[in-house]
Amino acid sequence: MGFGITMIYAAMEQKTHSIISGRPSLREAFIRAQVVSLAATAVDFGTSLLFNHLFGIYYVVATSLGSLMGAITSFILGRNWAFLNRHGHIRRQAVRFILINLFSLFANTTGVYFFKENFDISFFLSRLIVAVIVGVFFNFSMNRFFVFR
Repeated sequence: MGFGITMIYAAMEQKTHSIISGRPSLREAFIRAQVVSLAATAVDFGTSLLFNHLFGIYYVVATSLGSLMGAITSFILGRNWAFLNRHGHIRRQAVRFILINLFSLFANTTGVYFFKENFDISFFLSRLIVAVIVGVFFNFSMNRFFVFR
């Protein structure tokens, strides 16, 4: 019984801290970041697939262009909604975001190439696998604790 009360108190304290600081709690930020990630991924995949399938652009270039468009979407929504840090220094945030997303771009592009070329996995499935790995294990924590802190 004591554990349940402790959990309720901790949740209330975290919510109060989030209200006082004007920033979402870790849990709220994570949920919001997942929504942002889905939106950015839709832009990323849509752009990649459009360029590759409709315009015949090489899949590696299409992946890079899609990642760039997804990153722009992610920065705007992350700053203004997921992490509620619109009053932070935008130039500093942008530089940090670019550094993080350069790695993300590299990881996405080389990951898609790796899966497609070595395992003969379709372009779409390769994009999906790599996007989940990079997004879950890298992007959230870097955005929360480095870019929009």
